[in-house]
Amino acid sequence: MEIVKIAIIGIVAGVLVVTIKQKQPELGLQVSIVAGLIIFIYVLDYLITAVDYIKDIVTNYDIPYESITIVLKIIGIAYICEFAVQILKDTGESSLASKVELAGRVFIIVLSLPIITSFMKMILGLLG
Repeated sequence: MEIVKIAIIGIVAGVLVVTIKQKQPELGLQVSIVAGLIIFIYVLDYLITAVDYIKDIVTNYDIPYESITIVLKIIGIAYICEFAVQILKDTGESSLASKVELAGRVFIIVLSLPIITSFMKMILGLLG
């Protein structure tokens, strides 16, 4: 099970960070960031597999590709922002983390506008 490997990386990194922070706090932060990036890169392969699977579904069932692309971009923005926010919070930059979170929400709203528009057109079309 791959999640066990990720959990072990996280636990080992956490223990290292706690141990190192006592003597060199700035080095502890760097270890934490590197461990987070390693986990993110490890998970990236699975995300690519999921996206490929979704592309196959879109192709086989004639789902509008534009809608799925927008949804995938929204999910990507959410994950990237969450990752950045957590790193910023770890560094003690809560204010900056809030701004990154806000920016992510704005990007998600802007990206979702075409889907909202097509949904509204569909509802208005049904109402006649």
